[in-house]
Amino acid sequence: MLKHDPFETTDQLELDELSEAVRDEEALLSRPRLPLLHEVVEELAERITQRACVGLVILDASNLGPWERQHGAAAFTLVMGRLAEFTSGMRGNGIRHDDLVCMEAAAGDTLLIFLSQPRLETAESGITVDFEEIASRLKRQLFEPFVDAQIMYHQALDLVAPGSALILHNGSVDPRREIYRAVRRARADAQVNYLGMQRRRNRVVGHMIAHRKILTVYQPVVRLPDRHMLGFEALSRAEAGDADKLGIHLFVAASRAELECELDQTCRSLSMHRRPMLATDQQLFVNCLPPTFYEPMRDLEVLIAAWQADGLRPDQLVFEVNESITHEQAARIMPAIRDLRARGFQFALDDVGTGAANLRLLADLEPEYIKMDISLTIGIAQSVRKQALASYLLELANRSNSRLIAEGIETTEDLDMLVDLGIHLGQGYLLGRPAPAEHWL
Repeated sequence: MLKHDPFETTDQLELDELSEAVRDEEALLSRPRLPLLHEVVEELAERITQRACVGLVILDASNLGPWERQHGAAAFTLVMGRLAEFTSGMRGNGIRHDDLVCMEAAAGDTLLIFLSQPRLETAESGITVDFEEIASRLKRQLFEPFVDAQIMYHQALDLVAPGSALILHNGSVDPRREIYRAVRRARADAQVNYLGMQRRRNRVVGHMIAHRKILTVYQPVVRLPDRHMLGFEALSRAEAGDADKLGIHLFVAASRAELECELDQTCRSLSMHRRPMLATDQQLFVNCLPPTFYEPMRDLEVLIAAWQADGLRPDQLVFEVNESITHEQAARIMPAIRDLRARGFQFALDDVGTGAANLRLLADLEPEYIKMDISLTIGIAQSVRKQALASYLLELANRSNSRLIAEGIETTEDLDMLVDLGIHLGQGYLLGRPAPAEHWL
């Protein structure tokens, strides 16, 4: 722990205010821009009467209640906005141009896709729309707009369930009531599907861990002014077939299956053994859950012994700890962290910027590196609020003798802005995409 805490209560308040401003801005920009069901119900009723609407598929986010209470309304709005934007963008590729996409209600938690009868088919040919296939494809493809998001958004995606319902018009029933009844049936179907998805994911992730079927890729961490590679962050991915079955972030699936620590241990072992050749001035960044540092740390000590047996120095290994660590976990791991630091190993505090930043943790951990969250980096050239928060994080890093790394650099505009702000370390697709170790030989 630092002998003199470099942070004050006013620092925490200012950081919280800047973080909240960025979250509000993101939510405003991501607000769903779709019609509401009550605004299109008459059009839908006419379609049903003409048998031009045959059913609906929904994305039900009603399970996100506890998640919203933890992460806030702005985060929930961002999730729904991304779902709406991505679904609308699927027109012509999974969703017909004639299909009607809307939200169930203002500030609602359900996205509705009313499916049209294919134009070349007649009433005599029956309904040939495959509701199950459309719902399954939607769920699989929804991972795309969240691939680089914070882990909390992957946790939200896991709770979104697809459902479907057929609409068969009965001339003696008001078609508007048929619409609302179909929505209720689709939501019930979504909840049944959700339980089935969880069982399938549990089996897949368990098989992956048992058979070590995990891809390990490495993304360069770069010195921005001269593009010199400081080192690599090790990242773990599901293989293509397993990723398609999971449909969500690998570690979220493992957490649901209560296999998060087992996956973390396996990924860390593979990351260190498969690493690219490191120059004497390069480091390897490896992600670690808090239990990694619980005594007696037998698994970690085995990896450390192998690391040093290969002739690598302790200061070439950087352990990344996520900012979302709890106070109880932080207190428990501090003795081990102090011991490892005394032996020469280094630490990074990951995903700092738009969450509930904890300056107490920063002061206690004394990380050599602070990694600025990707959501703060993306679009920073156009956001005064993000620029203000990044500048403040840089000031805090300097005061705690840490180096700030910007994650998620994808455009030259954002890169130039980061350099102008004085941030000199970064990683992202613009600087180097994650790739297997042999790519970096």
